[in-house]
Amino acid sequence: ATAATATVTAGPKTVLAPNAVEHYEKEMLDKAMKASLSNIPQKAKPVIVVRPMKQQQDTREQEDQNNSDLDQFIEQRDMLYRKAMETRGSNMQGAASYYAAQARELNTHIKTTQKQSQMEMFLQANKDSPNTRLDLHYLQTADAIKQLQQFISQKEAMARSGSSGSQSVDVITGKGNRSENGKSRLRPAVQNWLDQKNYSYTEVNAGCFRVKIKSQ
Repeated sequence: ATAATATVTAGPKTVLAPNAVEHYEKEMLDKAMKASLSNIPQKAKPVIVVRPMKQQQDTREQEDQNNSDLDQFIEQRDMLYRKAMETRGSNMQGAASYYAAQARELNTHIKTTQKQSQMEMFLQANKDSPNTRLDLHYLQTADAIKQLQQFISQKEAMARSGSSGSQSVDVITGKGNRSENGKSRLRPAVQNWLDQKNYSYTEVNAGCFRVKIKSQ
């Protein structure tokens, strides 16, 4: 007798295309990242509002508030960098890259916020100042030199046109009391710029130069 041959038909097999696998893995990774980051306190980006300065205490209070905001952003950035380091070299290379990218993005925001905060304090500090005085000590060196150059150029143009009788201006750099090492980085940079441009100046005190305006 001829043995009966049974034919077994296997069920349909699902095969994912490579791009579908990549999409699925990315989707799962994103879910894991969101769950991991859900415990990071979120804070709205500060809105920079320029207000007239009534007294020096206003500027100090605003500076303290801005520093508090930045501290929270910096704490979040550092947490992301730590997570990137913890997952690096493991089977979660994608997670390490994700955390590092998020940290870099937050670091960019921190730098932008710092510049905005510094410019706000600079504007407040100079809002009610005499037009022959420029207070630079809230700015970073590059921004301060730029503001100084614009300020002196404006005064020189007014002197040449005869619309201003001022012979000199006071440039405040600060003494560096708030610097990490207690020494001003801005003061020597301003002094070096004045020397390079051949301006005559005297030292009013450790945090202020009196610069002679060139009328010709």
